Amino acid sequence: MKLPRTTTRTPGILERLLSRLGRIAPRASTHEAAGTGRRLRGWLPWDTSPRREHMRLALLRARARDACRNNAIARAAIDRMTSDFIGTGVSPKPLADTEDMRMRLIDTWEAWSLECDADGQTDFYGLQTLAMRSMLESGEVLGLLEPDEATGIPLKIRLIESDHLPFKNEMLKNGNRIIDGIELDRRGRRVAYWLHPNHPGDHNLINNDPVRVDAKRVLHLFESTRPGQLRGVPVLAPVLVRLKDLDEFDDAQLIRQKIANLFVGFITRPAPDPATSPIGPDGQPLSDDLSEQPALEFEPGLLQELAEGEDVTFSEPPGAPSGYRDFTRAQLHIVSAALGMPYPFLTGDYSDVNDRVVRVAINEYKRRAMSLIRNVLVPKFCDPIRRAWVDAAVLSGALPTGNHNLKLTRWTPHGWAYIQPVQDIQADVLAINNKLKSRSEAMLERGYDAEMIDREIAADLAREKSLGLPPCPGTHVVLKPETPPQEP
Repeated sequence: MKLPRTTTRTPGILERLLSRLGRIAPRASTHEAAGTGRRLRGWLPWDTSPRREHMRLALLRARARDACRNNAIARAAIDRMTSDFIGTGVSPKPLADTEDMRMRLIDTWEAWSLECDADGQTDFYGLQTLAMRSMLESGEVLGLLEPDEATGIPLKIRLIESDHLPFKNEMLKNGNRIIDGIELDRRGRRVAYWLHPNHPGDHNLINNDPVRVDAKRVLHLFESTRPGQLRGVPVLAPVLVRLKDLDEFDDAQLIRQKIANLFVGFITRPAPDPATSPIGPDGQPLSDDLSEQPALEFEPGLLQELAEGEDVTFSEPPGAPSGYRDFTRAQLHIVSAALGMPYPFLTGDYSDVNDRVVRVAINEYKRRAMSLIRNVLVPKFCDPIRRAWVDAAVLSGALPTGNHNLKLTRWTPHGWAYIQPVQDIQADVLAINNKLKSRSEAMLERGYDAEMIDREIAADLAREKSLGLPPCPGTHVVLKPETPPQEP
């Protein structure tokens, strides 16, 4: 019986050469990054679920906090991102049915926001700043909605660090699962958090076992980068190693310069002659022990007389490496790109930067800030607090019952400062006059409430009229656009 003939193709010389160079594999992928040749065979990352991706989150969190304590660039990045994103606070603009109800909501909220901190250290907007900073530095932060009958509206907010949430994993009898301290039901919804009553970093804790807390009482603020992610990651995670290496490199340069500058000069003496007794700079006979010979003391206006045969050679300490500045700038550019922050904002170095480049950088930076506020801070922190506050205010009688759209709120971030005040205001006026945006929208972009501004203007005008003051000369000035300067 004749067997069917099979043919095999021998790889050509070019294919074998490319395979050895790691450009293609015997079974090459259509994606170069998915190749397994010599060049990429050592790149085997751990591919896992978003819930198990951060198994060593505690170590990562500790290193991020250490960097913020001891690394100047890390500290500056967290400080500036917090102040830029929050400013004076993200304030609520209620959308009630009537103007009277809207003003009542504003007044009641402002009174409660001054005393909402369970620790009594700050107000609602201070809690926003602390929560944002903790989220950026540690990756996540927790808030607890606590009842407090001692105040008019029985609600307080207590912020706690994510260390209170243990990496506890367990299967419960009711079918729920605990993953990283978060209890999920059969459909994957968060139903409870298992929290340590006290911070695990405190000493001499007798009983600090996790306690189950209903998820409705817990605010879990973190930025999700993968669907299904349960815990947050510090924003410095991609650059922590680079920041540490750069800090050690810079410190080594400083120590190198410091040690080099310790050597002022070197004294050379002839070989000792047994027949003579050498005389030192102080006129006294020198001992054979070189350690007892006094060193020269250099001071301004000194004329030092040297003994016969002695010579002084001054040291020439090396300066910083020629590429030190360029290398450091390149590394900090990578850090700023990873953080989504303009390089001048991170380092304070505005050299070789003009105002147009700064404007473009600020616009991109504002997009990052607004995305974090709208998609993270508001839905995970501000809105849950606002809804709980409305319920507590209605139960306490501070707000009326019934459907008045009390929970409908628009959150207004703190306005960014004008880059070029005259031109920016002129642009807003042109947009409003040509009906490209409303006056209310323009003021919201600047962090102001148009209705509150109108009330303040009306009150100012009424007070001026009652006092017989002349109207402000700038009240009715219409801004006209100036001709922009021509490009050279």
